Amino acid sequence: MWKTLKNKGLDAPLVPISYIVGGLIAAGFGLAFKQSYSGALWTVLYGLAMVLAGGIFVHTSIRGKGLIWDSILKQIQINPTDQVLDLGTGHGLVLLKFAAKLSASGHATGIDFWRQSDQSANSLQNTQAIIAEQGFSEIAEVLTADMTDLPFANQTYNFVVSSMAIHNIKPAAARKKALKEAVRVLAKNGILIIVDTGHHKHEYIAVLKSLGLKIESSKTYGIAGWWTGPWMPTYAVIAKQTAG
Repeated sequence: MWKTLKNKGLDAPLVPISYIVGGLIAAGFGLAFKQSYSGALWTVLYGLAMVLAGGIFVHTSIRGKGLIWDSILKQIQINPTDQVLDLGTGHGLVLLKFAAKLSASGHATGIDFWRQSDQSANSLQNTQAIIAEQGFSEIAEVLTADMTDLPFANQTYNFVVSSMAIHNIKPAAARKKALKEAVRVLAKNGILIIVDTGHHKHEYIAVLKSLGLKIESSKTYGIAGWWTGPWMPTYAVIAKQTAG
């Protein structure tokens, strides 16, 4: 369990911790005062619901989002020589899934600000160690960079991808700037894949259309992508660069 957390990280760790600890406290309070407190049953049920929501969050972070990306990778054609950019790479979950599809002539680059509030144990050194441990040091690399000001040339990448990252950018104008940068570095006929949460799907689609991309698909996922519950789902937007 701890090795899994070290290698994958827990997204927004304070959120599930708050749900689970708060839920246990509420349930414990209800049980402790069940004889004297008329709302004890509802307090216990509320506490258990919070623990369940926190557990769902952890499942989505550790396992669910990986399953979502596996389903996406089955839908797309990756050439062994492709160049891939992963925005907000974290522990390299998506970066390594793409690296596994590439030959020595291909390359996968991940960038991040490495904030531990976004993902537990999130650091450049940790992700570099994970890449080396899995044998992809010749194909994949990670850098510190800003999604709103990418240090890469125009039309460099066949795939630009992002997993659970863009919603952390605020305000909307900054998210739009990040999307414009992603499109700028995307090669002609390149594919942009955004998997995210935070109710910005229609915002992303509108911006990408305004930038000339063709929306290939958009989808909202079920329980494998719930961040506490169905009110905070995971969605994917896949768009293609047709200009160039």
